[in-house]
Amino acid sequence: MNRAFLSVNISSTASRHCKLSSISKDYQFIQKSGLPSLHFQPSLPRLPIPALEKSCERFLRAQKPLLNEDEYDVVEKNVKSFYSHEGQSLQKQLIDDDKKNRHTSYISKPWFDMYLCDRRPLPINYNPFLVFISDPKKEYNSQLIRSTNLIISSLRFMKSLNANLIEPEVYHLDPKKSDTKFFRTITGALPSSISWYGAYLFKAFPLDMSQYQHLFNTSRIPKRDADLLFHVDKTNYITVMQRGKFFKLRVLDDNGNILDAPTIFSCLKFILDKPSTEEKHPIGILTSENRNVWADARGHLESIGNSDVLKTIDGAIFNLVLDDNELTENEFTNLIRQYLHSDGKNRWFDKSFSLIINKRGIAGVNFEHSWGDGIAVLSTVQRINRMPMESYNPEELFPGKCPSVKHWF
Repeated sequence: MNRAFLSVNISSTASRHCKLSSISKDYQFIQKSGLPSLHFQPSLPRLPIPALEKSCERFLRAQKPLLNEDEYDVVEKNVKSFYSHEGQSLQKQLIDDDKKNRHTSYISKPWFDMYLCDRRPLPINYNPFLVFISDPKKEYNSQLIRSTNLIISSLRFMKSLNANLIEPEVYHLDPKKSDTKFFRTITGALPSSISWYGAYLFKAFPLDMSQYQHLFNTSRIPKRDADLLFHVDKTNYITVMQRGKFFKLRVLDDNGNILDAPTIFSCLKFILDKPSTEEKHPIGILTSENRNVWADARGHLESIGNSDVLKTIDGAIFNLVLDDNELTENEFTNLIRQYLHSDGKNRWFDKSFSLIINKRGIAGVNFEHSWGDGIAVLSTVQRINRMPMESYNPEELFPGKCPSVKHWF
């Protein structure tokens, strides 16, 4: 492994400044919901197991458009045989297992097994992507400013989530009646053990938010035959990828406060301005491999002394990718290729999510799918992209703001 992993350290002058300037609570949190994020979680109804007969009917309905008449007759015959024989014992086993695991859903383990045991590569097969709408103020869409703003808004979201201050996810059947202050006051006054049922009376349905726990500080680790999810509760840095190289960028101070915007801006500027060529041996491309192949390769990298480097990548709050392409928001086909897979050299597909920002400030996210589905990511993206943005003039950054950089090894 070519150890081009750099650590970006904030100078002492900048550190002293950020402790003063970023202490504002408005800067630290993206939202301060009066209704705690997990208020409805203890009273969420468990997912019911459908009757075997209903499951068979739904399966056949799904096959109808896909098969010709003869093929459908064969499938229908097999389903009827399944229902009459092994289906009964399997349904009973499923119900018994569900009763023994009331802390979770009956689909939870099969969900994780489906993703973590599949050996196919993550890009295209599993990792989805989203591309953000550009900021209406064109001057905010430079790669440097967009990256700075999205880092800060992502960290503000993380801190709000950790403090239980993100508004709970609720599906409002009639938003005019339930998406109101009155609804939040009434349901907020109810104990968490029954609060979901109070929301139900408003025809509002709080959703499960357990997936958010793996949004930050999480990576998928390749293992032979079945991967695992790695999560740490707290770190103070993100990783930054540029031209296949990694940088470690500290974004929180010793008290867990987000560093001020000019400090983060100047660190990113240092990375972007640093003379650099494409990494000759970009290890990120290995995360696009067959999972067993990548597991073996990672095991080798660890055996020759790279465990700490890989753990640093795994434990980062999230991954920021700075791309050199200059695609515009109207080049849809090429944007899809870049944000869905690219050539893999400047990607780390195992990370819970990577913010990807190109030279024109077009921003998007590519996320690993096993830890959660699109609802959690879409909600996060909507919030961090709505944050009011600020523009930073590098000439206004006072002396001492430039970070010092040293080799990780």
